[in-house]
Amino acid sequence: MQEIKDYINLEENNFLSLFIEPKMIINSTYLTDNEELYLKKITNENRKQEFIQIRELRNKTIGKLEIDYNANGKPFLVNSKEYISISHSRNFIGILKAPFDVGLDIEEINVRITKIKNRFLNEEELKLFDSSIENLTIAWTLKEALFKLCNRNGVDFRKELLIEGKTDDGYNCKMFDLDGWRLVKLKTVRKENLIISYNFEPSMLI
Repeated sequence: MQEIKDYINLEENNFLSLFIEPKMIINSTYLTDNEELYLKKITNENRKQEFIQIRELRNKTIGKLEIDYNANGKPFLVNSKEYISISHSRNFIGILKAPFDVGLDIEEINVRITKIKNRFLNEEELKLFDSSIENLTIAWTLKEALFKLCNRNGVDFRKELLIEGKTDDGYNCKMFDLDGWRLVKLKTVRKENLIISYNFEPSMLI
């Protein structure tokens, strides 16, 4: 596997920072007291390693700010005005930080995506994306990024997270959130075999 270890200062907005690195075994790192307690409750070894490495990546990049989760499982920085989104793929982890609410998803290109395309894409979206594995992976990461941005439970991927079209700088999307429909502009980047999707500006209430 070719290594990817990037700090990306996004051109669209100098306040956005995206950090991605390969998964690795980390025995220990700085954790807050609450994070230590949370870690003890995790029994799955893979999830435990992801938890530790995300905080190691945080410590190296954005500082030792505690990461907690709201009632929907959405991560946030305690006592900070900054927002974050976290994503894991099979071999990579990533954190996106911004001064507005963000959603990030990373996914490695894999043929398995073709078997589930009808579960997350509606008929119009199936027409927008051809059947190539890369394009279907892009579509999946767009939907997942929208899902992570959304502040609701029980979201219908096909009806309430919508990809409306491609633009010069990304994709125009819509999501149904707590306060109604919101317009979201997402960008997609490919790094080696990894697809990265995120919103690069605040969502807008329609």
